[in-house]
Amino acid sequence: MAHIPHLLIEPSDGDTVDLSPEQRLHLEKVLRYKDGLALSYTDGHGLLGSGMWIGGRLVRGEERQIPERSVVTIAVAPPRAKDRQRLIVEKLGELGVSRLIWLTTRFGQVRPPAPARTRAWAIGALEQSRSAFLLGVDSGSLEDIPDAVLADAGGGALDVSVQTLAIGPEGGWHRDELIGHPTACLSEQVLRTETAAIVGGALLRGPRVVT
Repeated sequence: MAHIPHLLIEPSDGDTVDLSPEQRLHLEKVLRYKDGLALSYTDGHGLLGSGMWIGGRLVRGEERQIPERSVVTIAVAPPRAKDRQRLIVEKLGELGVSRLIWLTTRFGQVRPPAPARTRAWAIGALEQSRSAFLLGVDSGSLEDIPDAVLADAGGGALDVSVQTLAIGPEGGWHRDELIGHPTACLSEQVLRTETAAIVGGALLRGPRVVT
């Protein structure tokens, strides 16, 4: 079966949708899309639809609303390299994690990527994975997520019912940050920040079949 592009659209009540210049360029110049070819789309909030590319616009077709599972949040102290930051956003988005928080910590001195750049990475992950939900991205500290479980080598096994998991910086958690938070160990090995985030996201999201 031919590849059918999957697009994020702005919420709308109209029968047709104007796509962004970047989306149109990709369809027309890269994919050489012609009138009458199929597209799938989402508003990033659970809507899944199938439509057609006609006259440079998306003509909406059959749609359904996908119920969201419980919200899973991964909070991560950003690694220094931009490609590692991008990997975190893309893989958490592909796994269906609901929310990413770039975490400020005692030993983390790296600024998170710009919101526009992070959103572009998240959209790419949504379109590649054909998801119905766009990864939400915020910045914050442990005070903002009092219910978080902290990934730490001294913790026990991760309970997969946990909704918020925090991944510390490469220098580890300050001892004061561990006070008041349960901890969980993700691996017998020492994981890089981005690996821990992906492992945590996969464990908490688990498999899901959409029918």
